[in-house]
Parts: sequence; C-alpha cells; structure tokens
Amino acid sequence: MKENDVFSLSKPVEATVIGEHDVVVLPVGTVVSIVLVFGDPSAPVAYEVEAFLEDSGRYALATVEALDIQ
Repeated sequence: MKENDVFSLSKPVEATVIGEHDVVVLPVGTVVSIVLVFGDPSAPVAYEVEAFLEDSGRYALATVEALDIQ
C-alpha cells in the first residue's frame, strides 16, 4: 500500500484527534487514508493513517502496523 490509499480497519485502533489532545478509538470497519508509510515502501513496517470522525466533524491520526492490515 502507498500514501493516499484507503482501507478499512480490521481491529480497533487508538487515534489522536488532530489539533487536540483527545484520544479516540477507531472501531473495526473505519475507513482510513494512508498519509505516511514507515520503512521501505516495498516492505513497510507501519502506516500513519487519517480518519474522519463523522460524529464530531474532526479528523484523527493513528499508527497501524503493516501486519495488522488484511
């Protein structure tokens, strides 16, 4: 996967709301966009992802390990 790709989370992930100190849990099935690939792009270690929180109109960032993506 590469930057700007989207996928749905296969397990809950803690995320930080952008510009705030609030921590939220993104549930299984949340659609996220990749904003940064950690490690070698051909064998990434993890991804920084962004999710839109529809209930509040905010965005949150989380780190997802490559092994957790199905």
